[in-house]
Formats: sequence, C-alpha cells, structure tokens
Amino acid sequence: MAGQRPSPLFSTAMPRRRFLHTLGAAGGAALLGSAGMPQRVYARKGTIRIFNNETDPDTIAFLKAMAKTYRAETGVRVKIETVPVMQTVTKVTTAIKAGRPYDFIIYFTNLAILLAEQGQLVPLTDIIREVGEDDFGPRALRLFQDDYWLYPYDYNFNYLLYRKDLFAEKGLQVPNDWDEFLEVLRALNDPASKRYAITLPFGGLHTNWGNTAFLWAAGVQFYDNEWNVVLDSDDNKPRAIRTLEFLAEVAKYTPPGPMEASLKDMLINFSSGLSAITSYTGRAIHTIEDRNPELADKYGIMSYPGPDGGRRAVTYGDDGFSIGKTENSELTVDFFRWFLATERLIDYQLTVPLHYQPTQFSTYENEKWRSHPLIEKHWEAVETMRGFMNTDTTLAGSIDFQGPRPSPNHARLAIAGVIPKMYQRVLMKRMTPSEAVDTAAEEIRDFTTRS
Repeated sequence: MAGQRPSPLFSTAMPRRRFLHTLGAAGGAALLGSAGMPQRVYARKGTIRIFNNETDPDTIAFLKAMAKTYRAETGVRVKIETVPVMQTVTKVTTAIKAGRPYDFIIYFTNLAILLAEQGQLVPLTDIIREVGEDDFGPRALRLFQDDYWLYPYDYNFNYLLYRKDLFAEKGLQVPNDWDEFLEVLRALNDPASKRYAITLPFGGLHTNWGNTAFLWAAGVQFYDNEWNVVLDSDDNKPRAIRTLEFLAEVAKYTPPGPMEASLKDMLINFSSGLSAITSYTGRAIHTIEDRNPELADKYGIMSYPGPDGGRRAVTYGDDGFSIGKTENSELTVDFFRWFLATERLIDYQLTVPLHYQPTQFSTYENEKWRSHPLIEKHWEAVETMRGFMNTDTTLAGSIDFQGPRPSPNHARLAIAGVIPKMYQRVLMKRMTPSEAVDTAAEEIRDFTTRS
C-alpha cells in the first residue's frame, strides 16, 4: 500500500525470544519477570480490575481463561467486568467518580483522550514504541499531549455489506455515486415481499459510527485547524445540507418502525434477509455464519460512495486497551507486557476474527492468525477490509479526525449526540436541513475547547 510500510521487526510471525530482544533489556526483564521464569519466585499479590465492553461470548470466555492463567503464573488476580458498549462512558466515568477506577480498560480512543486530559490514564508510549510505531497502520495511533494513551487492536471500520446474489438478480452494480446508490435502493426495495433495501441507524449514539460515512465522503467538516466550528460555514454548510437531504431519501427504503435501528437490528435484518444492505463490520459475517450460513457466499463488502464519485469512505471507530492511573498501575503494566509477549493479543483477536480487524501489519502475516478457519474461508472479505487501510483509495473518516489533532472535543461531540440529533430533526420534519445544521453548529460551539 502506497506510503505504508510494515516494521521490519514484525514482517513475519515473531518468535517469543526475538520479541523479548526487540523490547530491550528493561522491557525484556519485565516480560521475563511475568512470563518467562518460574512463577513461584515472582509471585505477587494484588488484583487488576478490567473493564471490558466486548460482549461476544467467545471473547468473554477467553478473558476469563486468561485471568486464571495469569493468576496461576504470577499470583495476581484479574477481575473482569463486562458491560455493553453503549454503557461504556457511563460505567467508566462513574467508577472514577466513585473512587474505584478500572486498572485496565477495553474501549475506544476518543474516551481515552478525554480521560487522559483528566489525568486518569498511564501513557502507553514506551510500550508502543518498543513494539514499533511503524507496525501500526495509518491513523491507528494518535498522540495527545505527546503520548499514546490507547493501544489499538481493532480498526473497527464501518462499511456497507450487501447481498451479491440480489444485486446479480436485479442486474445491479456497486454504486459509484449517490444517484446510483438511490437507484440501487429503489431496485432492491420490495415491501410487499417484506424485503427492504437497507437498514441504517438514524438515532442513538451508535449512529456516530454506524451512519456517518456519507458525511465524510461528502467532505463535511465540523472544525477547522484552529478549532473554529465550520459546520455552518458558507463553503461547508451546503455539503452538510446535501448529505441530510440524501439521507432523508435513503430512509425511505428502510424497514418500517423507529429510525433508531439498534446494532442488533442491523445484524439481524441483514442476516435474516429483511434488508439487502446494512452497515457494520465483520461481526455481520459471524452473524451470518451463526444464523443463516447459506448466505456465507452471498454477501459483499463495499465502502461508501461520494456524492459525485471519487474517493470512497468508511468510518473509523477503533477499539483498544488503556491502563488507568490507579494504585495497581505497575501491576497492570506488567500484565499488559505479558499479554503482548505471549501472543494473547492474537488469541484475543481470534475470538471474533472477522470483527476485530488488526491495526498492526505484522498480524496479517502471523501464521496463527492467518490459519484460523474463518479467516481462510472469508479471505476475500479480509483483503477488502485490509484494503480500507490504504488512504490513497479510501477516506477513513470519523468524528475523531475533525479539527487539527486528537482532542477531548471528539468525545464531547460523540457523547452529546450532535449528529444523530441533527438527523432526527430532519427525518421527523422538525427542522429543515439548513436549520438542523445551524442548530448542530451552535451545540458544538457550546462544548468546544481550544486546549
């Protein structure tokens, strides 16, 4: 991929001894202390509390088994608390206010940066640089106040999944612009047969990830490089209005009911055949395998077209690991070094292998990862997902990339629900697109800081 190179240290699956060597004497000693020497010598007391918002049963089972192994090897207890993703902000922040912050947090970057601003996290800069910054793909790593605060394990690109068999039946091609996209929706929509063209979320905070790529494809900007709000500027507002008008047309081809389609609705509607198109990640493929395996060779993946063609887009919504600034921070750093050195990261990603899209180039060459049956079976889809890392051909847009640099403003923008509220005001005909854009811009100004 143009302008992107894997780290020479990680171009192939790396033996553990070589990995320890690359971390240097201090890092290697720390890793050996928790993973390479007789554990009764190095046994320690303490408890690490892990917050986990990945609710897949296989992921939870892996974390529980890993906790038992780590306690047996080190004497350190690992407690795991699993909470649905939509409760992440509430649970993590409430724990901090109650004086019981989590030691290890599995969540997403914009909240990590907000917590870093508040002094609640330990920087992961040293660990990431030991692994090798060049091993991470484009936009996977983001500095805030000269440090990294999250170790990303999943790009979590949001793209469109579509029924290839229905496209072929109707003689349809992957659309290149918005006019063609609407033509595809009209052709696929068949309410009389209880089949609808598309399921997308238009309300709820998951809309920030599940239905914003059309904004990015249209070039909509919320901030300029000085943190001025430009959503309602003379050159930007027409792009935002055009996107809202387009989405109002798209909404006509969704299943009946509330516009706030849940993440579950998106998965079930597509895998059951109720919708011919939806937005999601590789988790949709797992849902097909579990609920309707006959569709396993009948789906395709595409990025979002721009309004007039050109570069296509996906929405970036990375997931990763952070370490809290707690009385157990030192124990937690040792735990995380062990987690990386023993390939637990690969094992973790393989619990839902088509959903957790690796951010590190080396993972795509890792034999354990590549040889997983579902990776092998759906290799064409994996290659398509990997292709979205190529910034020459795909715009990876996100709330997190608005403005000049990573900032707590991104978490505030997401938590405030500015985008889904803007959509709802138009779809419910409470405001014209122009009025909705103006209102959203003022909401953003109310919470934006320039720090």
